[in-house]
Amino acid sequence: MVDSYTAQDIIIAEDYNGEWVLTDFADNTVAELTAPNNLSTTSTGYNGNSLGAHNEPGRQRELTLRLVKASGDDKRFNENYNLWKNRDFRFKPLTMRFTKNVAHSDGSVTRDTVECYFGLPGDQPVQTTDVAGSTDQVVSVYMLRFGNSERSLS
Repeated sequence: MVDSYTAQDIIIAEDYNGEWVLTDFADNTVAELTAPNNLSTTSTGYNGNSLGAHNEPGRQRELTLRLVKASGDDKRFNENYNLWKNRDFRFKPLTMRFTKNVAHSDGSVTRDTVECYFGLPGDQPVQTTDVAGSTDQVVSVYMLRFGNSERSLS
């Protein structure tokens, strides 16, 4: 039997000012990292011949990140967004590392880490106004696209 639980997830970002650990998370799912493309393609040809190929765009990732509005992390991502938008040469594509620490009943801990490289803003930050008291009004939602990624378990 295998059991596991998670705690102390760590997200580290690196921009032209260096690395920083993200701490200003909003509520619920604060970071969702997806792979929008398949890693391979397959086809079946004549007589049932199987064909397969690597699909390099399968290494790309998309990130939806929910941060507390006007927090330090929000301001830093906003600065990067504006540098990118204004074609400022100080902009450096983002590198981010997502580490999920997974503990097991035998006392061991496995680090599930995804490193993402060449991160660019995918969309403008989402702005919400709501008169019914939605807390999403104080959340900045960023969408980033990464050109490459690697996953490791250690």
